[in-house]
Order: sequence, then C-alpha cells, then structure tokens
Amino acid sequence: MFMDLKTDYESLFQHWVNEFQQSELTKLNQALFNSYKKIVSFINNYKEEQKDDLKEKILESYKTNINYLFNDLLKIRERKIINCALALKEIDLNDVVESEKLLYQNLISSIKGYKKVKADAIYGSIETLGDVKSLETISDKSLVVENANLSAKEDISPISEKITLEKKEDFEYIVVRFLKETPPLVGIDLLNYGPFTEEDIACLPYPNAIILINEKFAEKIELS
Repeated sequence: MFMDLKTDYESLFQHWVNEFQQSELTKLNQALFNSYKKIVSFINNYKEEQKDDLKEKILESYKTNINYLFNDLLKIRERKIINCALALKEIDLNDVVESEKLLYQNLISSIKGYKKVKADAIYGSIETLGDVKSLETISDKSLVVENANLSAKEDISPISEKITLEKKEDFEYIVVRFLKETPPLVGIDLLNYGPFTEEDIACLPYPNAIILINEKFAEKIELS
C-alpha cells in the first residue's frame, strides 16, 4: 500500500511542479483528474485496522501533502484559465477537465459580450456629440477608439481623455508589492500587466490582485 501511495504522490507532485513552473496549462484530462481524486479520497478515508503510531504519522504526512498539492494544482490552473480567457487566448479543451472547460467557455462568452457592449457604448457616446467640430472629419470610428488608448504622455483630445477616465473608474484597484518573479497577466480591465520581479510595485485591478495575494505572489501595500 505504501509503495503505491509513494508512487501516486510522486506523480501528483511532479504534475504540480510542472504546472507551477510553466506559464502554459499542463495536460489534465478527465481520466487523470479522476485518478488524482481517487488518491485524495483514499488517503482521506484510509484507517489502519491496528494502531501503529509510525504508520499514522506517515499517513498523516501523506494526507496533508497530497491534499495541498491537489487543491493548489487546481487553483493554479484556474488562475491560468481566467488569464487565458481575459486575453481571449485559445486553449486545448481536450487537455482540461469538464469544469475547467465550462469555466473557460463561460468567461470567453462573457468577455466577448462585454467587449461588444463596451464598443457600442463608446460609439454611442461619440454619435451623441455630433456638434463637436473635431469629430466631423472622422470617417472611421476606430480612430476614436485608438485615441482613447493613448498614454497620458501623449496629446489626447478632451473627448478621448474622457473615455479613458471613464474606463478606469469602472474598476477598483489596489497597490501590491511582488514577493517573487511573476509572469505577465491580463487584468480584468483588459489591460496587460507585468511581467514582475521580486519587490516590484504595481497598481492592479482588485480581483487580479486578490488572486496573487492568496497565492503568495504578492502582498497588499497599505497607503497612508
């Protein structure tokens, strides 16, 4: 029993290491996911018929580590899937479990819907300003959207500046300090952030920052 448990543990541990170290999703089909679930269920429910302190300590150690690896593996994958969806990046749906597939597809659908509504809102706000002379010469609405994305250092019109400010006010941001090297991510505000190195400080959308804080990649900075 212990020999098989050791093998199963090493397999789960290696998968967790690979997931943690690479930015792309590792392969986790339903069959492999179910095998990990069996390992977790077995170690959580196993009891020795005869009391043996040494075996109990070993089992408790395996139980703690296996539960941590399995849960953290799924958390890391969830964060990756959310970031892929926010960036509208395709993933191989054959390499994810059913719940992850549904998460990704629902997020993609929501984000595409949001982008459409946002575009309609921007275009609509421009069309209501027909008396502004600076807009009379614009033949392509995409030019106005492009202006709205100019940095603060560039010369932008009052209209595009208003659009930029309205976008930022839609989200809550917090300041964090990074505790370790962190790959780039796409914020819930659809802006690109990172990559980051240890001690970097950044202002991130609240949902993205909370994920990084919970995973011990960053800590919140309290502003006095």
